[in-house]
Amino acid sequence: MGKKRDSQPQNAVFIDYKELGTISIDELAQALYTDIQALKDIYNVKYVTAPRIKLPITNEYGDQRLIRHPEGHFINRMDTHHYRPACKDYEL
Repeated sequence: MGKKRDSQPQNAVFIDYKELGTISIDELAQALYTDIQALKDIYNVKYVTAPRIKLPITNEYGDQRLIRHPEGHFINRMDTHHYRPACKDYEL
């Protein structure tokens, strides 16, 4: 017999985009923005710690493809390109 999934509160939320199928990266950005706004407005979420996003990369037909770095090697992990100065983490 399987375990009951919702028996204990979770400290993370998973947002499922499977129903959208293969979508453009621009449409995904809009969906992420919409869902983050919903977390803020409906569920009163104010902070997150160390969030991660896993993106299965495909072509327009849904076939998997690898991501090549501009220097030529393949990547499967990327650090954020968002810049936040460390001084913003502390009140001076």
